[in-house]
Amino acid sequence: TGFQHTATEVYTNCNIEGQPFLYGENVTFDGCTFEQSSADAYNVWTYGAKNVTFNACTFNSAGKSVLVYTESGNGSVVTFNNSVLNASAPVDGKAAVEIDSSLISGQYVVNFNNTTANGFANGNVSGNSLWNNKKGTKAQVFVEGTQVL
Repeated sequence: TGFQHTATEVYTNCNIEGQPFLYGENVTFDGCTFEQSSADAYNVWTYGAKNVTFNACTFNSAGKSVLVYTESGNGSVVTFNNSVLNASAPVDGKAAVEIDSSLISGQYVVNFNNTTANGFANGNVSGNSLWNNKKGTKAQVFVEGTQVL
């Protein structure tokens, strides 16, 4: 579920339930709350979106919140500003934000600024609960401006 072939999408103060897939060139969420109660699903897949920004958003999940992944393309930039990711229970080996860059030709850049993760397991590769580069070698991760991957 998502809007395809859009240049810009902006969501403000929305409550989003389920698992949307993002496709727009530029997608911004301002003050949104994401709800997901299934341990088998994420709050959101960034999927085909090129630039995704979450500003002051809250993610409530059953153990994994965001999947940065697509089957093809040049990658994307995903930024979390002043956001909180909450898990009602941890999922073994899954961090709040999971990254899979195995099928892209370019690179993912994931930025975390004043963003926290609560209640998640440590990622099976990264060893921390905020992010996990679960598959592939084409990702850069920055936490508070410092490159950690």
